[in-house]
Amino acid sequence: MRPALRLESGIPVIRQAGATTALGKVLDHLEHDGFSVEEALERWQRYADRPPPPMLVGWLAQAVCHYLAACAEIAWAETVPVELAPVSRNWGRRRQFDAGDGEAVVHEEVVSGRRFEGDGVRELRLLRTRSVRDRARDEAEIALVAGVVANAAVVLSGMWDKRALALRSAPSPHRVRVVEIGCSDGSHNVLFEGTAQEAHEKYRRDAESVVVAAASGTEYLPGADCGGCDLIGQCPAVPVRPGLLGVDGSGLPRRSWSLSSGRSFDDCPARLVAERLFLPRERAAEDSDHIRRGQAVHAWLEDLHRRVPARACAADEVPSTPGEWSAGRWSVSGEQARLGMQMIADHTLTCALRGPAGHVEAHPERPVVVFDPKANVVVVAKTDLLYRTGGVWRLRETKTVSVLDESALMTQFPQLALAVVLSAEGGVRMGERVRVELERLSASGPVVAELDVEDSEIVAAARSVVRTRVEAWHASPSLTAKPGEVCETCPFNQWCPESKA
Repeated sequence: MRPALRLESGIPVIRQAGATTALGKVLDHLEHDGFSVEEALERWQRYADRPPPPMLVGWLAQAVCHYLAACAEIAWAETVPVELAPVSRNWGRRRQFDAGDGEAVVHEEVVSGRRFEGDGVRELRLLRTRSVRDRARDEAEIALVAGVVANAAVVLSGMWDKRALALRSAPSPHRVRVVEIGCSDGSHNVLFEGTAQEAHEKYRRDAESVVVAAASGTEYLPGADCGGCDLIGQCPAVPVRPGLLGVDGSGLPRRSWSLSSGRSFDDCPARLVAERLFLPRERAAEDSDHIRRGQAVHAWLEDLHRRVPARACAADEVPSTPGEWSAGRWSVSGEQARLGMQMIADHTLTCALRGPAGHVEAHPERPVVVFDPKANVVVVAKTDLLYRTGGVWRLRETKTVSVLDESALMTQFPQLALAVVLSAEGGVRMGERVRVELERLSASGPVVAELDVEDSEIVAAARSVVRTRVEAWHASPSLTAKPGEVCETCPFNQWCPESKA
């Protein structure tokens, strides 16, 4: 959105390219160098910047074959066969528009994927790590891609050079096709097929307003990607709190940490690598009945808390079919569905949004990002509910539990300990402390407790819990597999040679 805008921070950062990036390098050897699959995989491993993770190697061997099978089906299904040749350079363009105040805004649009052209036809194949069967369509993305492919120049420079893109004009195509390929099974969808004019019209209809809003936006949106941003430490939306985690990161590259990544590391460090690569995961292996029920309850409550204006959840706002219901991507049935519905009904007795009408503000699933330069770590926390009633800000964590246990709440729920530390450091609301609450929904009813963030003993205990959670991960930049019983429920074990061994 801001071409050629860069900041040299001088701080080394661990940036893990996604699985499709590695797949693209292997396919370059196949499509441009004429190598066999075996030769392409071997050459990619030999010349990789660092030894590739074993799980990535395992996934790639299957992904390449699935991609080639999908390409063969795509070519066979063409109504008018066209001989297409692979294109080695990216397609991109530079655009300019009026931001509304008379100032011209320039931005660049580049499409990534596998590029083919021939006989007046351009085709872009988008790589997806997972299956694309029944995958939801994103019309803005499709329109953006189709519009760029229909009017793109050839990109001569690197995408991340410290200058604007160097472009070379190219003949415009007569027809455009955009295809997505699921590299986990060879599934594929034709997302767009039409004339160049039809691609331009779809761009104007479905993408232009979204692109203009993004390119002219000035809002700060801290989130999971902050760890790879060179502006960290200078961004006004990310508090800087030296010593937040209680560990020393002198000489280590900057990394991101969250409680979920910490849990993955504790289970198996290699699992954290697979997550950062966005490898396909087998969710059935990791999602027990009580996990699905808890996630479904959270998703149901999140939908209620997102209403505008914010208002308290009501007793009749529960699933209408007690024996089977769903929320978000989570479905439950039988005993877990009935217990989940009871928990949602119980929540209406303790819902946080019970303030006076017009004086309640709610931010469910709000990311909180804080930079600890002493540890050289960007901390990313996803809060269940940040809300304000009567001028007081509170952070509430909601947990579904089978049995209430009053011992060591912050050890049971490390999210609570992290919330206390972030509040004590003024990291939730810039420079101010917020109250921290725990809401537990159980078979025996709801319970809400508040932790006093002004109590030095509670804050010290919270810091100890957080430091314990982060120490082992922080001391182990190299993430190798730790096979054992956790392999049985690991969603990535199909790609892991250590697990199979």
